[in-house]
Amino acid sequence: MRLGESIVIVLIVANAAALASESPASFASPPASPLEGRRDDGDEGRGSLAPFVTDTALTLHLRSFYFDGTQNGGTESEAWAGGGWLSYQSGWLLDAFAIGATIYGSAPLYAPADKDGTLLLGPGQKGYYALGESWGALRYRDYAVLKGYRQPIDQGYVNPSDIRMTPYTFEGATVGGKVDVVEYLAGYLWKIKARNAETFISMAAQAGAMESNGGLALVGVQLRAWAGLIIDVSDQYGIDTFNTVYAKADFRHSLSDDWDIGLAAEFTDQRAVGAALVGNAATKKWNTQVGGARVQLIYRPLTLTAAFSITASGNDIQNPWGTYPGFLALIDAPASQNFARAREKGWLIGARYDFSALGVPGLAGNFNFARGTGAIDPQTQVSVPNQNEFNFKGDYRPPWLAATVLRGLWVTVRASLYLQEGADQLGRQIHLILNWEWEILAPKSPVSISSAR
Repeated sequence: MRLGESIVIVLIVANAAALASESPASFASPPASPLEGRRDDGDEGRGSLAPFVTDTALTLHLRSFYFDGTQNGGTESEAWAGGGWLSYQSGWLLDAFAIGATIYGSAPLYAPADKDGTLLLGPGQKGYYALGESWGALRYRDYAVLKGYRQPIDQGYVNPSDIRMTPYTFEGATVGGKVDVVEYLAGYLWKIKARNAETFISMAAQAGAMESNGGLALVGVQLRAWAGLIIDVSDQYGIDTFNTVYAKADFRHSLSDDWDIGLAAEFTDQRAVGAALVGNAATKKWNTQVGGARVQLIYRPLTLTAAFSITASGNDIQNPWGTYPGFLALIDAPASQNFARAREKGWLIGARYDFSALGVPGLAGNFNFARGTGAIDPQTQVSVPNQNEFNFKGDYRPPWLAATVLRGLWVTVRASLYLQEGADQLGRQIHLILNWEWEILAPKSPVSISSAR
């Protein structure tokens, strides 16, 4: 184990031991909302040293993930991995300073050597571990939180992409906060740790510019000025790679006691900047756009969804720093490219049902079908095959565990069928996922720090 990681682990254990000697460990109340951190009991404890220890949070998240998939060309990938993360977060020292660290890891439970490629494990079906988070934060109430070094980010196209064993994390400096109805985040990121990697590489290298150490500047706001309406706008400038502007408006309105309607629209503009080292289009200084809309009808436990998107011809939409945030992001994104290939027109229909209404609380199922047509190769401008994807996702959170230490346990089953016209065979994926989260030490006051928006 590297020296820096050993020091962090020693600090975590020492702080946890100090808390244990002061009072017995307790299980946590429901998670705090983003950026929540100030006490609700007036000035008691504010500005003192004690909350740094008494508000310590130590969380263990265990995950078991089985993946079995076949691509259109016949390549098979299969693995069963176990792992997760151990996360430490201090309370606020003098109501102004906090630290945190998270160790991530994944180990093979079943991993055939000839079926690599699931991204549950490192290359060669090998396990991995990494100090994915290690940060310090200064704050002025909720108005401004300055956070430095290794941290999670969730803003538009830069996000955790927590769809395998462990998420993306980033090295950088950010400042975020909340002022009235506006929540904001700005900063500069110089490195990223991919979900199945042990080391951090430059943001530019992750985007494909392997010879560059370029980072990424970001700024974004979320506005909640009107009931039911959320507006997100962000700009992310990759040094010598490309710039991404993303805007989304999401509105929900109650039509009656039984019916709600949801309306949403989004738009992305991407274009090569600087040295334009991501050269996967017909021209070096490429630019492209994608726009889409979504309508949802909610009737008690049933949600019906319809969505579409249209992509310009300049390039495929790029998302090397997180999961594509668009409405047509489905399970087999590596194959479908999120139905955002150059000049592609995509549409989706779906349904979600909460089975609590049928006497099975905690169980929900989601089905989607998407189709994309008219896409072209962004370099040759030649037409490429149309594509279809069928998705199913089921989640179960056993309510009878709510009063036990296992209350943070849930099971997820995901499956997809992907068909590209003219391909040799169907692509398919099956995911069986078990998560359990246990707050070993719970803070006396909420201390959650979010790098969101």
